[in-house]
Amino acid sequence: MENESKGNLLERIIARWSCLNESRVLLESYLLCLLLPVTFFTLPSWFVVGNGPIFREGVIDYSMGLTAIIFAPILETIFIFAPILEVCRVLKARSLWVVLCFAFFFEIIHVQRDFWGHLLMYPTMISMTMVYLAMRKKSFLHALLFTAVVHEVYNFSVLMGSAYTYDRFFY
Repeated sequence: MENESKGNLLERIIARWSCLNESRVLLESYLLCLLLPVTFFTLPSWFVVGNGPIFREGVIDYSMGLTAIIFAPILETIFIFAPILEVCRVLKARSLWVVLCFAFFFEIIHVQRDFWGHLLMYPTMISMTMVYLAMRKKSFLHALLFTAVVHEVYNFSVLMGSAYTYDRFFY
């Protein structure tokens, strides 16, 4: 317990999540991932649509939904998260720098966003990286599974929660 008071906020959250039960970790990391995107993207999209019909053609590519929700998080976890974060673990890099640098790298490879999108999504990437590191203390499988699940549920929530995803509502 005395180790929990040492370290920075990110290291304390990682230590805390590695000791909590799995459902609590999933819920907390998911909510932390959603905070800024829902506040600045999802909710405003409903206010815009609520003011009347808007032109939505081409805003969302429906064919990418299944890929973005299911396949991308699994592949990104296996081929991006695991190799890089495992190398950092072997090198015994400090978790603060691992989280900040890897989250920055992972955010930058999502080239579909503009500058403000990257800025708002950076905390989401920090949360996903912290989930991996926290669950890695339990096992490699825990780290892969939890990161992929949080990423999938997050992608589902953001994609399906956006008003721009739907062609029409009540008009």
